[in-house]
Amino acid sequence: MMLCGYQSEEELIKNLVDAGCEKDVVDSVLGCLAQGQKQKGLLLLQKQRDTLLDEIHKEQSCIGYLDDVLNEMRKECT
Repeated sequence: MMLCGYQSEEELIKNLVDAGCEKDVVDSVLGCLAQGQKQKGLLLLQKQRDTLLDEIHKEQSCIGYLDDVLNEMRKECT
């Protein structure tokens, strides 16, 4: 199986899990690599990255709203 620069399948699995990939994503990526479908595996990983980035943006938005509430409350208390 072409592991795209990784020395072992275990190392790749560990890195995917550490990156927040669920078991189904890990299995799908490994399946793509085993079948020689590197591009398909890359697309799956890009989709995972996009999902994580969307979550970060939602959290940043929540922080922004919370900051607004905090600032307004602080103004009223001084």
